[in-house]
Amino acid sequence: MSKATEFLEIEHKFVVAEDFDPSPFFAKLRALGPKSEYETHVADTYYLLEAVPHLVYRHRFDGLIQQLTTKSICSTDSETRLEINLNLSADRPQNTAVKAFLEPFTIEWSGALQKTVQVFYFDDIEIVYYQAAYLERRVNCIELEARDPESIEGARALLDRWERTLGLEPAARSHKSLLHLLVLETLPTKLQEKLARM
Repeated sequence: MSKATEFLEIEHKFVVAEDFDPSPFFAKLRALGPKSEYETHVADTYYLLEAVPHLVYRHRFDGLIQQLTTKSICSTDSETRLEINLNLSADRPQNTAVKAFLEPFTIEWSGALQKTVQVFYFDDIEIVYYQAAYLERRVNCIELEARDPESIEGARALLDRWERTLGLEPAARSHKSLLHLLVLETLPTKLQEKLARM
């Protein structure tokens, strides 16, 4: 990984139908020889802060990892975003401490997204299928994320190759973040307008 991409998330997301059967997709991935895979259920708690309106903060604890993450928000294309992960001790949930840590920045909104996730790790890419829910809203997605890319251009070429290998149509890619797909329309008008401008 180069300094230019060290704190970037470069990924492509594909929204699939509610009745999508992931079994054939998983079989295809397993045939390609992933280094590892795992399944988990996680509640990701997101925070929008008045003091840093161009970022979203996410607290994740799935029993294996616990992280506090900051990501940039973009309403036009979520392909390349700032992503900085701080690894926290996984010995106990730290929800209360994370909230207290962020409160001085004025929490404008917070909410938990429930996700059931199947992850496949390859040398150069992480491929994830997940079902995500927030309140009554649901979405199923396939995500491809470049691992340790040397450049943005190299990551895009890698994602293109994997999309072709997996039979995913590049033109069908979603340009929206999960926050925009599931949460945006449930927010107060003031926050909807703020996110739509970013």
